[in-house]
Amino acid sequence: MNVGVTVRLDQPITEAARWAQRAEDLGFSSVWLADHYFHRDVAAALALMMTATRRVRLGTAVVSPFLRHPTLLASLAATLREIGPDRFVLGLGAGGYEFAGEMGISMRRPLQLTREAVDIIRQLTAGTADVRGETFSADGSALRWPAQDGPLYLAARGPKMLELAGSCADGVITHGISDGHITFVQERVAAGAADRASGRAEVCLMLDVEIGDDRAAALRALAPRCVTMAGGAYADELIEVYGLDRDEVAALRTTVRSGDRALAASQVTPAMAEAFGLAGAADEVADGLRRLADRGVDEVIVSVGGSDPAAVDRQLSALAQEVFA
Repeated sequence: MNVGVTVRLDQPITEAARWAQRAEDLGFSSVWLADHYFHRDVAAALALMMTATRRVRLGTAVVSPFLRHPTLLASLAATLREIGPDRFVLGLGAGGYEFAGEMGISMRRPLQLTREAVDIIRQLTAGTADVRGETFSADGSALRWPAQDGPLYLAARGPKMLELAGSCADGVITHGISDGHITFVQERVAAGAADRASGRAEVCLMLDVEIGDDRAAALRALAPRCVTMAGGAYADELIEVYGLDRDEVAALRTTVRSGDRALAASQVTPAMAEAFGLAGAADEVADGLRRLADRGVDEVIVSVGGSDPAAVDRQLSALAQEVFA
């Protein structure tokens, strides 16, 4: 199982590039960036990271076609693969309700618009795109240089999006590490791949990690970082798949929508934290990752804790020592 890490762009991108180098030096297989308008630009950061590293794969987890049109995403992917051949993974997702609400974007039919975005990116990478969709179109569009193809992952939580990923993507990025959820993901991805002629969608789990010898304290530190995963917008049928209590999730969702982040953080139960992350000593966290590998997970994207750069580095180093030694 590949083990990658996230780097946040809430810091100067020169520092972010240094973190990519550090992750590569420690042995991690990939570095992933989220694309948020309120952080530094992901395209600039990826280009800088690509030139600062030699082996590690770089990916987006994820970019939204609402923030960057699919034609621009195809150009971005091809440009990064020109800098670092075979080292870029385009992670794509329609996005949650949060930014769409701010920008007045209609999230109608996310499955359809995601399919349109995939078609445009695939066709544009291969040559000329001929897609006239409900939301996104590229009619006779073409990149004006030979583009290297590469992996395209889809972010998915609900069954239909998981099936779409199974049918056409090279990977699916999702949250949730319970046995029940992993089985659910694998079954839906396999169902989507029923008529697929070639290739497969790898299962890639994103999870938060908090390393500390006092497991109870580490779990308390982890809990606030699981607010959105546990209390965000997702299908109710997933609550039991994650192994969570419906009433507790309903109460958390109400608070999340009220905007009271402090109260929401206090409502994340240990069960919620353990459904979306790992906490404890480094060897305990490494054992947890090995259990995910044994369950057939292909890749994990880990976000470690730490209140300052030194603390983040200690957690990354401790995890690498246990996982790669």
